[in-house]
Amino acid sequence: MDANSRSILGLIAEMNTRFVVPVYQRPYSWGEEQCLQLWDDILACGRQRESFHFTGSIVTIQDGTMSAQGVTPLLLIDGQQRITTITLLLIALARLAGDDGRAGLPFTREEIVDSGYLTNHFRTGEDHYKLTLSKNDHVTFQSLIDNLEDSTKPVVPGSERLLENLSFFERRVGALDDVESVWAGLRRLEVVSIALSQGQDKPQAIFESMNSTGKDLSSADLIRNFVLMAYPVEAQHDMYQTYWRPIEDILGADAYGRTFDDFIRSYFTVAYAPESMAKADVYQTFKRYVLFNGYHRNDRMKNLSLKIKRFASYYARVTTGEVEDADVAMALHRLSLLNMPVVNPLLLSLFDAYDHQAFSRDEFLQMVATIESYLFRRAVCDCETSVLSPFVASLIARLDAVRNEGGNVVEALSAMLLNEAGTPRRFPTDAEFSHALQTRDCYGFSRAFYLLASLEGRLGGCCMPLRSGWTIEHVMPVHALGEDGWTQALGADAERAFEETVNSLGNLTLTTAAFDLQDGTFAQKLERVRGGEGDARLALSSDILAAGEWGPEQIKARTASLTDTALDIWGIPDLPEEACLAYRPSRRASAGEQATFADLFEAKLVEMDDALVSANPMYPGRAMVTSSGKIMLANGEMFDDPTEAYERFLTSQGASVTGLNGWMYWRRGEGGPLLDTLREGL
Repeated sequence: MDANSRSILGLIAEMNTRFVVPVYQRPYSWGEEQCLQLWDDILACGRQRESFHFTGSIVTIQDGTMSAQGVTPLLLIDGQQRITTITLLLIALARLAGDDGRAGLPFTREEIVDSGYLTNHFRTGEDHYKLTLSKNDHVTFQSLIDNLEDSTKPVVPGSERLLENLSFFERRVGALDDVESVWAGLRRLEVVSIALSQGQDKPQAIFESMNSTGKDLSSADLIRNFVLMAYPVEAQHDMYQTYWRPIEDILGADAYGRTFDDFIRSYFTVAYAPESMAKADVYQTFKRYVLFNGYHRNDRMKNLSLKIKRFASYYARVTTGEVEDADVAMALHRLSLLNMPVVNPLLLSLFDAYDHQAFSRDEFLQMVATIESYLFRRAVCDCETSVLSPFVASLIARLDAVRNEGGNVVEALSAMLLNEAGTPRRFPTDAEFSHALQTRDCYGFSRAFYLLASLEGRLGGCCMPLRSGWTIEHVMPVHALGEDGWTQALGADAERAFEETVNSLGNLTLTTAAFDLQDGTFAQKLERVRGGEGDARLALSSDILAAGEWGPEQIKARTASLTDTALDIWGIPDLPEEACLAYRPSRRASAGEQATFADLFEAKLVEMDDALVSANPMYPGRAMVTSSGKIMLANGEMFDDPTEAYERFLTSQGASVTGLNGWMYWRRGEGGPLLDTLREGL
């Protein structure tokens, strides 16, 4: 490694070199906020003529050998955002100077273009361009240079971020009186130039630490780079195009934002179930997963990429509902409208099993419907959502066990949900769901449109309608207390009746009107509900149109009627008690609970100095069996019970306490049997 302080313009203009953004780097991503910060730094530096401004580090590593034209390619490990942005500012300055030059400027277009800031003069092909970007940025960026050299050549669209930031700088320099201060500031920007040596330095270790300036690296950036940097430079492009780019294409435009983070967290929740991933560092988890499973050896990173690609396709289908089977598509789309990503890992697991024909299409649809009912009932009843993340992880592991044993997964899922009665993870009963629907503020409910559209679909005898332009309409308007006709309809205690009914389910419907008419008579409301000529007549509004008057009595009657329909749409599984008992953890484990760890020690199934190894690859570690038959952790703490010992072990590793059964997570020796298996022998 060679590090030294350099002027950034001097570094860029160094003869017979060009900077190449490797395929594993994220696309150019700086926005106006980062550009403005750089602009302010440059101006401040330029106007304080004796100052210099340090702008971080530029890390490069030589990419192969010198070309036939004598140009050495340097991979940009860190610094592409700054170098690209400064190059855009140079293009803006060159455009300002123009072909004929502009009086008073301390630079010319020719100086910027031909002095090594933008091009390697007299070189052709890729060697001609001082900077080579990746992905969609590549063509647009080179066309900007081409257009600067020959105005008849068009600028090729494709990277809107490049064009937007260039326009930003053009507006800034065009409105500036002292443009020379920009040029002076650019010449005073300094960086630490770090040149890595092939085969000696570790680019990934450097890259992981480069979160100090600009936009922080996302988990997706770090994971992609970790995968591609496992290969030699010459193999990275093929690895990216063949194995990793398809994952980005599947996940879409937000492949390096929240979408990827949610997907990879969901993927690892499946991989590590029943361990919850809610608080885990996704990138560090990925590294442990790769190293523990040996994916970094023998070219197996390709196998991992193919597996991730398969789950990415499940994720895309689960979150968008884009599936060829119309019924499956509608079921998944309904779930996506609930906007509860906490359940995505469970859906990925079920989709993977369905894809491998572990159960039928009808069984899959039945399970998705059960999950929808569970989630929506909980939303209506305002049940706590934070408890679902660890619960979903446990469901994945338990359902996998049922499937591996050849059991009925559909029945098992329903039983496991019903068995949570009386806990924060409960499946709300008909009574609780019905009471909540009839008493809650449904207009302020975040899923009100989903509720009303689902009711319309059932009452109209069709799938859930998805009409754009529909809005929620109050029948009795929100300003009813200000109108005599409505106050008479509300009765003697008008204010109380109004508060109880105005936002209730029975007073709401869907219309094609652009907004909710917040005042008006009942006759005017009927006209809006009826709609204009050509508008679809909604089944949801038929009882409103048939009513001769509208007040608390009619609203409560309609609320009760719609609640009955909701109970039919979002049903609760009907299982006999013995089926629920079969999947109740305490009942399934009761036979084994009669044996203790002391019993295993007495039976010599575990002995003094035996190592107990954590079976959770996310948290590797060991404990020892003492001469008295206790479990001793690495910190010296001793326990009689495997579960208590495992809970303390997880806490010492920084994991959240998850209630994991230690009998299922301690092995006797590396690769040995689980303690639970040994217990079964008793």
